[in-house]
Amino acid sequence: MESSDWLRFFLPPPPHHHQAPVTTYSPPSSPPFHNCSRKVLEAAAASLTPPLPPLLHLHYTRSSTLTWRASSSSFNAQSRARVPMALLSATAPAKTRFSLFCHEEAQHHQHALSACCGAGAGGGKRQRAARARVPAAMRPTDAAAFAQTAPASSSPGGGAGRPRVLVAGGGIGGLVLALAARRKGYEVTVFERDMSAVRGEGQYRGPIQIQSNALAALEAIDMSVAEEVMREGCVTGDRINGLVDGISGSWYIKFDTFTPAAERGLPVTRVISRMTLQQILARAVGDDAILNGSHVVDFIDDGNKVTAILEDGRKFEGDLLVGADGIWSKVRKVLFGHSEASYSGYTCYTGIADFVPPDIDTVGYRVFLGHKQYFVSSDVGAGKMQWYAFHKEPAGGTDPENGKKKRLLEIFSGWCDNVVDLINATDEEAILRRDIYDRPPTFNWGKGRVTLLGDSVHAMQPNLGQGGCMAIEDGYQLAVELEKAWQESAKSGTPMDIVSSLRRYEKERILRVSVIHGLARMAAIMATTYRPYLGVGLGPLSFLTKLRIPHPGRVGGRFFIKYGMPLMLSWVLGGNSSKLEGRPLSCRLSDKANDQLRRWFEDDDALEQAMGGEWYLFPTSSGNNYASQPIRLIRDENRSLSIGSRSDPSNSASSLALPLPQISENHVTITCKNKAFYLTDLGSEHGTWITDNEGRRYRVPPNFPVRFHPSDVIEFGSDKKAMFRVKVLNTLPYESARRGQQILQAA
Repeated sequence: MESSDWLRFFLPPPPHHHQAPVTTYSPPSSPPFHNCSRKVLEAAAASLTPPLPPLLHLHYTRSSTLTWRASSSSFNAQSRARVPMALLSATAPAKTRFSLFCHEEAQHHQHALSACCGAGAGGGKRQRAARARVPAAMRPTDAAAFAQTAPASSSPGGGAGRPRVLVAGGGIGGLVLALAARRKGYEVTVFERDMSAVRGEGQYRGPIQIQSNALAALEAIDMSVAEEVMREGCVTGDRINGLVDGISGSWYIKFDTFTPAAERGLPVTRVISRMTLQQILARAVGDDAILNGSHVVDFIDDGNKVTAILEDGRKFEGDLLVGADGIWSKVRKVLFGHSEASYSGYTCYTGIADFVPPDIDTVGYRVFLGHKQYFVSSDVGAGKMQWYAFHKEPAGGTDPENGKKKRLLEIFSGWCDNVVDLINATDEEAILRRDIYDRPPTFNWGKGRVTLLGDSVHAMQPNLGQGGCMAIEDGYQLAVELEKAWQESAKSGTPMDIVSSLRRYEKERILRVSVIHGLARMAAIMATTYRPYLGVGLGPLSFLTKLRIPHPGRVGGRFFIKYGMPLMLSWVLGGNSSKLEGRPLSCRLSDKANDQLRRWFEDDDALEQAMGGEWYLFPTSSGNNYASQPIRLIRDENRSLSIGSRSDPSNSASSLALPLPQISENHVTITCKNKAFYLTDLGSEHGTWITDNEGRRYRVPPNFPVRFHPSDVIEFGSDKKAMFRVKVLNTLPYESARRGQQILQAA
């Protein structure tokens, strides 16, 4: 398709603003959405006469929508008479259908142009430290079912005649339900024992992962709230995520969380501060609906109404009560009696650090696998990393004062640099500890006019990051079922059947929640029973690990994950999207993945070469002043670093002297090619040795360049007095910086 075809489609003025005309056009060659550019779209719009108004927002899907929205009411029926379709590529499958949709809101004159097109990977470099995100795109707000039910003139809680909803618990699930119900015109009261987290007080609990399915549910409830959540969050779903070996740091399996979202027209997964998320939700719900310092401990259901009884004796009447009060729910206890939560067998340390790994632009989160322990790290934006360390031990354990970090370094001693460096970078006071519990799935979620939501009925282990997401889905579905019952009663002129609506909500949610609960448990088992080689964890037979025989469970597990994970992720992320009434299938240009993403999935070397940061050789031997300072390598293919017992006076800037007995006068050279580093032994007498991240030690053949990698250990000579560990860092090593050590720059 020629560039002249970029502006070739014109839309006649719509007959009336209450109608939404749709025109479809099938060009002979329809471009995929590769390497799309906001500047291209804006230039296309500005080239018209008269030009389109400034474009505020853009977003896309692989199979659905490219949308922009005008910034002023000047975009009227006349200027809509000539609207361009921007075609962004010269090659494409012929099947793609293009649709144009123009919509004008009755009062606000907001308009959208949509073109259905195939998505691809594109995108630019992120800022490593802050991970600043482009503001996400706004779709027409009245496309969502929630905005249609409440009268425009009413206040959020002002739907007269609708039932009064009492919500026990102002966590994420309770606030989402309150928001969904208020947007439909229900009167809601949220009882929360402690709002300090929302006010930014108390102990920081760290970020929470909001995956595509939960973000889509938020969009269906309130588009502006969803936009704020996505704007404040840090995108992780557009990068490599997956499992790695905890000792070596080598990739075990990689997850593609971007494609399932793009194919289904869903937002890409983010992480966001739990406190920030609750603040956004609480503001949207409104202070008048949240009662702080109120703890529901009992209730009375007389068949016609529910009375919530607070810890201080106060009583509040409503038409239904929803227990969203967490894993130790008082509402659940009153409903079904006391029941013990299930201890997972693992305690969890968690922390957040000012730390930017060198692969921040390519990797979102990693799960480091081990035997009876595992470690999770995730980018959370603003130059911070969140991590979780799981260790198998009895419940109720404690640590001595200021002893958490020390114990963690002992537990994960010998693990890869990604784990140890992150623990070292975390302040002691930023580390929290808690035992991990869950509750097994149950078929009984409620009785009469009372039901449960979120952790109060299906608390999950955190291994899938779906606990909060399921609570958000719960809140959406419950509001939908209540509204269906209200509409049926209004149509038939009969009283609203609240009890039946609650049972329908429970029926709709039980199967999906139970399956995801089981997947979370299975993920925990897989993460903690991982063994790379035969002999690991076998006590007297541990010598078998030296044979490097892959453990059968590792081989079988990789096969299962490789072929089962895409289907599982597709269902987890998109399996609820068909129930989101009125939500258009669309993603955002700002969520677009890097055009190298597919290559990174298939090629570990390409992923390593895309890593940023500086390469260093860190000394590991002690007591030797000649090999006691880190060496910084420079990625310059036109220069090489020479290392020997004496420096080259004719090229002192690119030579380094290590006057040690086993180092030859001209020992090795280090070169850079295609963003990878190579070492060439120059026929030295005592040789050059490399120990890779799997623990295999070998002598470098003379006069032959050998590539080395992060975490490798390089020995110049065989007496281990000149040993260096290869590390890649985004900033100067903090220990060296504090001691004021000189960093030798070479290569």
